Amino acid sequence: MKITNQPTAAGSLEPKTGKFWNFLDNGDTAELQLFGTIQSEESWWDDDCITYRNFINELNALGDKKVINVVIQSGGGDVFAANAIYNALILNKAKITGTIIGICASAATIILMACESRKIAKNAILMAHNPSISLWGSYQAEDLLKLAEVTNQVKKSIVSAYMERLDKTEEEINQLMDEESWYVGQEAVDAGFCDCVIESDFQNNAVSNNFIVNGIPYSFNNYMEKFVPDNIRKKVQDLSKTPQKETGAFFDTANTMQKGKTTMDEKDKTAPVITDAAALKAAYPQLCAAIAAEAVSAERERLKAIDEIANGIPEELLTKAKYDEPMSAADLALAQMKANNAAGKKFVDQMVDDLQNSGAAAVGSEPNTGYDQEGQKQAEKAQKVSNFAAKLKNDNRRG
Repeated sequence: MKITNQPTAAGSLEPKTGKFWNFLDNGDTAELQLFGTIQSEESWWDDDCITYRNFINELNALGDKKVINVVIQSGGGDVFAANAIYNALILNKAKITGTIIGICASAATIILMACESRKIAKNAILMAHNPSISLWGSYQAEDLLKLAEVTNQVKKSIVSAYMERLDKTEEEINQLMDEESWYVGQEAVDAGFCDCVIESDFQNNAVSNNFIVNGIPYSFNNYMEKFVPDNIRKKVQDLSKTPQKETGAFFDTANTMQKGKTTMDEKDKTAPVITDAAALKAAYPQLCAAIAAEAVSAERERLKAIDEIANGIPEELLTKAKYDEPMSAADLALAQMKANNAAGKKFVDQMVDDLQNSGAAAVGSEPNTGYDQEGQKQAEKAQKVSNFAAKLKNDNRRG
């Protein structure tokens, strides 16, 4: 049996033991990063719980700190584990502060209540609802009734933690949990869960640059959980400088906040200031990456097409077309055809000039005045005699 406080989609996962926290020692201060599902197959109320002992040992190993900032990106999980962390932080001598940089839902909100001051990124999410039970094995009706009672007691423990920080009555807290309440940015402040909003959005928040999960930095694009309702996801996107691409368009809007409500001010639409390539990449990393990949693919196709028509084209011209003055294969082929045409015309022009300069062009078809007609006749007769003598010489009938 396991009592969880997390959305249905996340609660359907099989239980597994894993380290869902990370401590960073920054000298006088420290950072506790809570990421992913708060989970354990062991009971954190048991002194033999290895996961709990590991957490306490790491917390104690930090020594005395002035401030411990809890950075949260979690959809919730095991209520007993969350309560154990809550109590460990309450008992610590350091001032405990909290920062929600992505999503803080369900059981993760219990840990947030251990923080004396609580901040939330302007596009981050907080969600509170009732705990639920995940069961394995066989149970009788009496067992289920007992579990229902345990669940009610667990809810009371969550309500008690909320009442320490929220300016709300027990009835109001029970109601917001029953309704499964979602808050984005300023709405969490208005509801009393947080004290202030971090103006920079999640993607551009400096603290998120150190938020690592399995060696991969978290970004705006991978913190939006599947169980987040569409209307909440839309609010997050509207509050983000670089919204997730859902409909094929990017947009940037400045938003005005009213208590418990987000409104869009059309006349105040703004765009991030972009003065160089680095700023463009920072504002639209996915778009820039897609453009770069497209450009690389197009360049490879261009070079491949040039190689296919390279036969007969001078190497110098190929190098120039590929690298020095890039052109397409079609443009290169046209340039080569023009070069060949120019070379042919030059050859013809030179041949005409040579004929003109040699005087051959002046030679006519009529005999000139110095033509000796009688001499020509005598030469023809001599040739006939010579030919006849040769034939006689080769006649086999002669002895």
